[in-house]
Amino acid sequence: MSAASKEWLSRFAWLVAVLGVIVVLAPRPELTDRDMYVTFGRRIIVPDCSDISCMRVLIGWVLDRFPGTDVVKWSTYSVLANAAAAVSVRQLSLTLGLTPRAADFAMWFDALGFGPLFALFNPYTADPLMFALGAWLTDLLLRGRRGLAAGTAAVGLFAKEFAAAPLWIVTIAAALRRDWRTVPSLLACALTVTLAWLGAQVALMVLVNYSLGDNPSADFLHGGYLAKWVGELSPRLVLVAMLAEFGVLYLLFAAGLRLAAPDLRALVLASIPAALLLAYVQQPDRALWNFHFLVVPVAMLVLDRADSWVPWAVFVFYAAANLRFGAQLTIVPSAALPMMVSFVLGLVLVVQTWREPAAQPVKVEGSRL
Repeated sequence: MSAASKEWLSRFAWLVAVLGVIVVLAPRPELTDRDMYVTFGRRIIVPDCSDISCMRVLIGWVLDRFPGTDVVKWSTYSVLANAAAAVSVRQLSLTLGLTPRAADFAMWFDALGFGPLFALFNPYTADPLMFALGAWLTDLLLRGRRGLAAGTAAVGLFAKEFAAAPLWIVTIAAALRRDWRTVPSLLACALTVTLAWLGAQVALMVLVNYSLGDNPSADFLHGGYLAKWVGELSPRLVLVAMLAEFGVLYLLFAAGLRLAAPDLRALVLASIPAALLLAYVQQPDRALWNFHFLVVPVAMLVLDRADSWVPWAVFVFYAAANLRFGAQLTIVPSAALPMMVSFVLGLVLVVQTWREPAAQPVKVEGSRL
């Protein structure tokens, strides 16, 4: 085994250990999509299915092949997939030209973010796999491995539709950079995967009477799921939920864009259409974490410039807030104070970044866009 493989496995093992402890301590949610995912996984084809998730059978089908109770299997899947997502974010960060120190920061900030920790609390979701695929597929595409990326995305679409998003993001980014040499092949991959998925949807609708049902996400002309979500929550809860999504990363991300290279900024800009669409048709405070693979590396550009204890202090308070907001650990105090402290410390780093001369923007290394 190569040194690089041993290093990867070592980080992955640490992540699994930390996330495994959290999933054991996390309470069990009262309302989940367990029955839906388990049923879809066992039967694959459910005639007359009238739910927007009728096609999301992949994870349930795979997990059903293993022994054990549903809670053990789905919790184990959540731990492994979220650990893989964090390691993939580290690799993507290196591909994007970040230093090893910044990439390690990115890995831990990603692993203990709101999205992964909420998925440990409620593992009956395809989100952890999407978190991993977002980073991994983007890294593959940047390295020119389009065939593998397209094939993986085509399979991943049967877990959740987001699997196609990285293909479109990298394609749009290449167009924004006017890299007309690679746009055609990237566009062909994105179109092929998307059309194959749409074809499967149409076939199931015609042959076994699948439909989207009365899910608000399908009511695109009347506000989608966003309208339902905003209508059911008070303005205060909407603000708290959105703030908890990325916490201090919002602040660091905004400042980090100044340090990012044009190629990286193009990826961020290219992700905006998908982010807006996903926030419209899904629960926004969870949907936006799918774009963690760009938000976290950009934010780490700010942390990497600080040589003091402050970056680690930001991480500790950021993680503490997410353990309460995301994993909903009752043994952790209220999230308000640690979140506030993380913002204050993050602001200190942002001020330092703006007061110092701008460093050479980070360049995307090894990219074949």
